[in-house]
Amino acid sequence: MDCKVIFYSARKTSFCERTLKKSFSQLSLGFIESTFANNSMDFGKQLINAFEKFNIVFVIGGLGIDGNRGIKNIISNALENTEFDDCYKLKNSQGEDGYVVKCGPQVLVLLPDEPAQIEEIMQGTLGKYLLTETMGV
Repeated sequence: MDCKVIFYSARKTSFCERTLKKSFSQLSLGFIESTFANNSMDFGKQLINAFEKFNIVFVIGGLGIDGNRGIKNIISNALENTEFDDCYKLKNSQGEDGYVVKCGPQVLVLLPDEPAQIEEIMQGTLGKYLLTETMGV
């Protein structure tokens, strides 16, 4: 299954991208497209465009930012009136936790912008979740 990655206020994009590609290959996910967003308006537009083409969208970064620019706040506001199937925290022993939100066939994954944390989350419950929820394994 193909997916898109949006880097939002991320710092270590090339290292994170390399880690994601490795994890994606183990899960048979296609890393088709990646973009960058530095503000919430640009991020919103990119997220809408991403879900027009892909059912799985990964967002890297923004989890450590508070206030209106923080990804948790942006997504929380965007989903305020949305009924979703699944939403849970992806525990990470090394720092910021990730999140996954599923609405019908579409899955939004929020991950920290630290390669080691991404790897831990992808190899843990997220990998199993993606295999069962999106690929029916």
